[in-house]
Amino acid sequence: MPSMPGSKSAVLKVSGKIINPENPHYVKMYSEVLEQLHGEGMKIVVVVGGGPIARRYIECLRGFRTTQAQLDIIGIEVSRLNAWLLALALRERAYKPIPRNIDEILRAWSTDKIIVVGGLQPGQSTAGTAAVIAEVLNIKRILYATDVDGIYDKDPKRHPDARILRSVKVDELRRYLAQKFEAGHYELLDPIAMEIVKRAGMEVLVFKGTEREQLIKAFKSS
Repeated sequence: MPSMPGSKSAVLKVSGKIINPENPHYVKMYSEVLEQLHGEGMKIVVVVGGGPIARRYIECLRGFRTTQAQLDIIGIEVSRLNAWLLALALRERAYKPIPRNIDEILRAWSTDKIIVVGGLQPGQSTAGTAAVIAEVLNIKRILYATDVDGIYDKDPKRHPDARILRSVKVDELRRYLAQKFEAGHYELLDPIAMEIVKRAGMEVLVFKGTEREQLIKAFKSS
């Protein structure tokens, strides 16, 4: 059942740069914060990306005549492994097994569990997955935890003069983001995610997900 307006519900997209087996401290931090929020009555869906581990698999396979769809599938499976990390860290609070499609997500949503998922289908980034889930569940804000503190007009790790965009409309964002959307190289929001966000009238809050205080603050603002 979709969320009713005013209910305490949230969709959290977490970068695979944060939740992965190389960062057990972040897995612990997220499980603790999510357990706390869930205990306060919040219904939560977490979408976890594939991150650098997915990219390594994908780059390895690019020379083996694999199709783009096959590379997408590899990325999806890695994102699901990252999702399992968090789901198992959440113990009995997380719905298991992790859902693999929208129908399974809807069934899981009818329980009182935290839902953790990875990617769902080829051709769609996990940002797109988060947007689809939010639209289906009638949740109007996506919380996007990444390793930078917002959306910039260019990559702040490569350009010291990058300017943070405190508020940006979808059409304006399209002009800033590079239009290269191959498996393992999705930008912050891909075209599918941006289109869903626009048509559903959603907001996306991008924040630095490596800081506990910022994670809690993002949820409290939703």
